[in-house]
Amino acid sequence: MASKPGPLTRWPWHDMGNYKYALVAPWAAYSTYRFTAATARGEEGDLLSFFVLPTLLFRLLYTQLWISVSRHQTARSKHRIVSKSLDFEQVDRERNWDDQIILTALLFYVVNSVAPMTQGLPWWNPKGMVLTVLLHLGPVEFLYYWFHRALHHHYLYSRYHSHHHASIVTEPVTSVIHPFAEEAVYFGLFAIPLLSTMATGMASVAVANGYLVYIDFMNYLGHCNFELVPKLLFDLFPPLKYLMYTPSFHSLHHTQFRTNYSLFVPFYDYVYGTMDKSSDDLYERTLHGREEAPDVVHLTHLTTPGSLLHLRLGFASLASAPLRSSSSAAAWALAVVERPLAALASLLGRTAFRCEANRMGKLSTETWVVPRYTSEYTSKKDGHAVSRVVERAVADAEASGAAVLTLGLLNQATS
Repeated sequence: MASKPGPLTRWPWHDMGNYKYALVAPWAAYSTYRFTAATARGEEGDLLSFFVLPTLLFRLLYTQLWISVSRHQTARSKHRIVSKSLDFEQVDRERNWDDQIILTALLFYVVNSVAPMTQGLPWWNPKGMVLTVLLHLGPVEFLYYWFHRALHHHYLYSRYHSHHHASIVTEPVTSVIHPFAEEAVYFGLFAIPLLSTMATGMASVAVANGYLVYIDFMNYLGHCNFELVPKLLFDLFPPLKYLMYTPSFHSLHHTQFRTNYSLFVPFYDYVYGTMDKSSDDLYERTLHGREEAPDVVHLTHLTTPGSLLHLRLGFASLASAPLRSSSSAAAWALAVVERPLAALASLLGRTAFRCEANRMGKLSTETWVVPRYTSEYTSKKDGHAVSRVVERAVADAEASGAAVLTLGLLNQATS
């Protein structure tokens, strides 16, 4: 929360917990019924409203994938930008990253129901794509830049934007963690291309949903805390540096605060003199990378297939609320995901993988996970294979330069 929370800080469904998804359910059911009924009559259904639910589900999975990949890369990649640890307070503060996805779905449903021009849209319209690109590069980026600078004024910063900047070490979902009032303004800006294409008859389902995916991608890219944009892109097309930011470019905004204000397009920082002078140097250094030898490696292991989802790479909402009963509805739902993941872990379980990297002062610690379960440790059939994995992990930890190696309970028994 901001240092001095202002009006409309809390989201309307803050107290509903995961029941907030019930707000979407009636709209989703009605749009699905309307689409299937129209199709059954041989008529053309409303694609825009029908695709709201699939798009919502896709964005949830897509975001979780970004979270998992980002945390894995910041634990193992030499291209990490900020080396500080990701603390539990930040994870808790950023748990409600799905709020903006739910709000998007609700707005799409409401606008579709009251505005006839949004109904019966074609799947694709190239004119709409061109207009969306131009409006984003122009009004959206320009207005966002100046609104962002205004948010760094003491009055607005202390009441709203300081909530976002509480995260120095960013991860993908940091990009969407804002007070409700601030997020509402962003939604108004992003609505400019969408409403303009609809008003001019150039809108299409693909462009509307594609614009949402573009916003997600660029948001998550800029906050992932490891550099992954290849230099070849800028070598082949030099003007791209003015049209597309990089993770290191935006990271400087979170560490320096008064530079690199742009949304996704650095052009406006160059024009108004707010580009951080170390942007290019930081990009080059993080892209080149640096190897860091851990001082301490803790070698842990999985217990059950469900424990795989409780790792830092998994789901924070699950890790914070232990499953009480294997017969619960949640357990049955998770089993659908757990079993394929268990099979994958066993298939790839020839070596340990880095799960976490933390710093305590000058001490660098890493947690490595042996992707094997308790049942495999105690099995006569799999015990020998598990021992080989543990021995290899110990050798790798020693080769990495770790001065101290600690072992999880079952790993001790195999050593």
